[in-house]
Amino acid sequence: MGAPLDAWQVGPWNRWAYQHVDELVPTVVVPRGAKVLKLPERPLALDLGDFLDTQFVDGLAVLHDGALVLEAYRNDMQPDTLHLSQSVGKSVLGLLAGVLALDPATPVTDHVPEVAGSGYEGATVQHLLDMTAAIDFDEDYATFWRYDVACAWHPPHPEASAETILEYLPTIGPAAWRHGERLHYATPNTDLLGLVAERAGAAPAAELIARELWAPLGAERDALLTVDTAGTAAIGGGFCATLRDYARLGELVRRDGAGVVPAGWIARLGAGDDGAFARSTWATEGASGYGLQWWRIDGRPVARGIHGQLVAVDRDAAVVVAILSSWPEATPIAPGLRQLALVDAVCAQLRAL
Repeated sequence: MGAPLDAWQVGPWNRWAYQHVDELVPTVVVPRGAKVLKLPERPLALDLGDFLDTQFVDGLAVLHDGALVLEAYRNDMQPDTLHLSQSVGKSVLGLLAGVLALDPATPVTDHVPEVAGSGYEGATVQHLLDMTAAIDFDEDYATFWRYDVACAWHPPHPEASAETILEYLPTIGPAAWRHGERLHYATPNTDLLGLVAERAGAAPAAELIARELWAPLGAERDALLTVDTAGTAAIGGGFCATLRDYARLGELVRRDGAGVVPAGWIARLGAGDDGAFARSTWATEGASGYGLQWWRIDGRPVARGIHGQLVAVDRDAAVVVAILSSWPEATPIAPGLRQLALVDAVCAQLRAL
């Protein structure tokens, strides 16, 4: 089918593109390890209503106490298909940061001096982790293409002078408030955090994720990570993996890090500063908190990506729900609420067993 590089992320093109990202933009492999976390199959007849056939779903998996109780595919997706997860990639990096034990109090410029004098001057690693850096960047998907040019997700354009992520980041100015004062969701924060991780870990992001997270959690397949033309990871949105491996990522969180990520780090996912969240410039349906690159929704740590990507973890019900989608629009409210209602319904059904 193919898709135009200036429109591949939206409908109808994303129905094909999210499963063929490596045919559109530069990518690097995130290798799996030798050991695979087995997911025993224990199929259950869960009531999903018409969700699978009306919500642009590409894949949906449910784990209960570590067992795969539901797995469904649409839109030609298969168990071995790698699917773009958009901002779920942020949450992957949030877990990696915990493994690397990055010092949250360190100024960002200590790791990436290239952003000195920009809006990131004075920001710490914690500000990146919790999306509280006070930068003049608007996460508006109608104009986001300017940043996508730097990420190699959009063709060069005369109105976008930065050709790489590291060229773009120093051009971001300061906001009219202080670092830490409010949640200000911005994808460049995550890509900068990826650079911090690379320099602290002395290796490319794909290598760090593979060695410290992807292999230890027992991923079944190699993943992919998109990179810009200089090789910098676009981890803020460019992680691609199989449905089952996204479910395994959620299972790692449900099992308090499973000895891979420190349990104390896992306990703080989605639990950033309440005052900063209350003053947020950005909201997502049902959220009550944000921290360490994860949302807190209905008391659950949740990884979310635009166009319908979701990994929700309910420890009380011992449930993980992973959904991969290709919504035509980035952030429609009704489909987002429908996803959260489905998670509630699935958890209720499994608690009743």
